[in-house]
Amino acid sequence: MKGNSGKILHIDLTAGTTSVEFPDEMFYRTYAGGACMGAYYLLRMMAAGADPLGPDNVLVFTTSAITGAAVSGNARHCVSAKSPLTGTIMNSEAGGFWGPELKFAGFDAITVSGRSSKPVYLWIHDGECELRDASMLWGKPTGEVQDAIRAELGDSRVRVAQIGPAGERLVRFACIVNELKHFNGRGGLGAVMGSKNLRAIAVRGSGKPDWADPVTILDLARSGAGKVRRPGVWADFRRLGTLQTVADNTTIGSLPTRNFSMGTFSEYENISGEAFARDMMDKPGTCWACAQQCKRDVKKGIESPRQIDARYGGPEYETAGLLGSNCMIGDVHALTKANEIAGKLGIDTISLGGVIGFVMECFERGILSEEQIGFPAPFGDGEALVRLAEMTGLRSGIGDSIAEGVARLAVGLGPEAQRIAVHIKGKELPAHTPTAKGMMAILYAVGSFGPDHMSGAHDEQFTSGPNEAYRGIGIYEKPPGANWDLNLEKVNIVARAQQLVSAIDSWSVCQFCFHVWTIYSMENLLALIKACTGWSYTMHEFMLLGERRLNLLRAFNAREGFTKADDDLPPRLFEDPLLDNGPTGGRTVDREQFLQCRDEYYRLVGWDPTTGNPTGAKLRELGLGWISEAAPTAPVVL
Repeated sequence: MKGNSGKILHIDLTAGTTSVEFPDEMFYRTYAGGACMGAYYLLRMMAAGADPLGPDNVLVFTTSAITGAAVSGNARHCVSAKSPLTGTIMNSEAGGFWGPELKFAGFDAITVSGRSSKPVYLWIHDGECELRDASMLWGKPTGEVQDAIRAELGDSRVRVAQIGPAGERLVRFACIVNELKHFNGRGGLGAVMGSKNLRAIAVRGSGKPDWADPVTILDLARSGAGKVRRPGVWADFRRLGTLQTVADNTTIGSLPTRNFSMGTFSEYENISGEAFARDMMDKPGTCWACAQQCKRDVKKGIESPRQIDARYGGPEYETAGLLGSNCMIGDVHALTKANEIAGKLGIDTISLGGVIGFVMECFERGILSEEQIGFPAPFGDGEALVRLAEMTGLRSGIGDSIAEGVARLAVGLGPEAQRIAVHIKGKELPAHTPTAKGMMAILYAVGSFGPDHMSGAHDEQFTSGPNEAYRGIGIYEKPPGANWDLNLEKVNIVARAQQLVSAIDSWSVCQFCFHVWTIYSMENLLALIKACTGWSYTMHEFMLLGERRLNLLRAFNAREGFTKADDDLPPRLFEDPLLDNGPTGGRTVDREQFLQCRDEYYRLVGWDPTTGNPTGAKLRELGLGWISEAAPTAPVVL
């Protein structure tokens, strides 16, 4: 078999045993890897109604058949489980170095079930694996744990995916981190890992996948590296990274500000890509084998006004949008320090910023007092931001309540707080406001794992009409209206682009390198798949893969009792006009248009508009008829 090792490692922490599965080639062609394979194993292995923080939850780490080919953007892996934040299925992507190393160590994926009686870490190397005692690592920050594991194993190049103290303490939005600055961030999968007493998975391998066409892989690697060296958009992206989006979203009124009550922030330049490149960075960081180098590294020696540990890297756009403008923090040093704390303790910065912004508004409204918080926490207070970040990761003081997420915290504070709590399915929103982007309003609502900005197209990509790549998936016309408008034409774009991105994630490649607007085209990705596997993989098969994964996700949620009623937006977006004077000032999301578009989405993707669930015909079309029959899962209500 080309590309894959053909080996899936299964870990039972309760029994302390390991086993290896050897799927055939058609299994890999059907489910590919990444997010799709992760969803498959959750439906096959996990009983309906499992406690997300109990031993019956299953944690799945997946790569794909092309992971390990040294091409820019090809260093990602996916982690999947039932989310303790939402109760839905969760896929969470990360770049870095861990995914390729797992392939070199001889495995395509890992499933982890059960719960160890004591803290452990998993050591995987060249086709072998063992569970090791992690008792001495428990409670330590991520940097110390990475150093200790590498010292114990005698190899500084061991790649470590781990949780921090936040995961140990079951913070519901704790994350998993590799190399201290590459995160499987969303949905609380770090808490799932902590609930299993699994502190880390260390991997090291000397093997290389067997490729069908190494020459084409080398040609693709060279062509991508050549593009990013030339002056222009990709050179700018290397210099400014995702933080350039601070200015871009300000221009269109989509920068979440003051707990999503505004769309622009007067101090945005202070947390922009330009500010970070000038004040905080010597050079950008990168992932394995990637010439794009878009990561925000931090230069060493920053001591004032706050000491910054450079090992934990710098904030991406989502961190700037949620911990920055959403909390009205215009201080790049405070933002970078809060990002460092999140890296040390293992916290998702998107959810963290969503909850802290909510806490700051509750403080200003008198819903939360200074006595309850422990200190004043108004919008714009950088010191309050840093203190609340640390308290959350350690579950100390009010941080214990913040660690439950905005939905649970708001319920405890009462109806007034619930009305201003910004979440969907219990998950805090990313830094692209649906009030400014109509497509995000639909995408966030129907997403099976809650709001996710990387699951589809953004409205501003169609300002001049669809490019040739979008035309290649059947999007031929510019949708009517402004960015913020909702209409049926946009729903068609949402559905098609969501399937495209779903397939991209199922091959575990980076959307900043492989997408319809990046250094590599979809044709390049298909060529890479063929060069790695030898398959004559078509765009039609690619889109079916994306659709298959979306239906796996939705079937899981249907099994857990989620319905179309959960596909909704928070009241603030419908009821509170944005307070600023920017491009979207005074706007809300039109609820009637939203509901009309939501039902249109169900019809377009083959789901029942009365339930929001996949029909039996749609599941059978995608080869998923087994879902309603396979033990131990309960039947999906169709």
